[in-house]
Amino acid sequence: MSKALSPRYQDLSTYEKEYLTIIMVDQWRPYLQHAEFDIWTDQKSLTHSEEQRLTTPWQQKDFTKLLGLRYRIRYKKRVENHGADALSRGRP
Repeated sequence: MSKALSPRYQDLSTYEKEYLTIIMVDQWRPYLQHAEFDIWTDQKSLTHSEEQRLTTPWQQKDFTKLLGLRYRIRYKKRVENHGADALSRGRP
């Protein structure tokens, strides 16, 4: 799945942009709600997102979309993430 960022979200930090992609998991709720699953990211700070304070209104609203899902956010080093294409990494 690929989606361009709207101008509203383009100035967000890398952490916040990566967090937005995790929230998109909610679109597959009917398929994911019955079992535990892993979300892989190369943004190590996201692995601690459940322990962090939700300080902005959009974080508070979006985090509720994941309630009820059994997931783990797992870290995968960028060099090991062969599935990511050049466009997602910003390289020519």
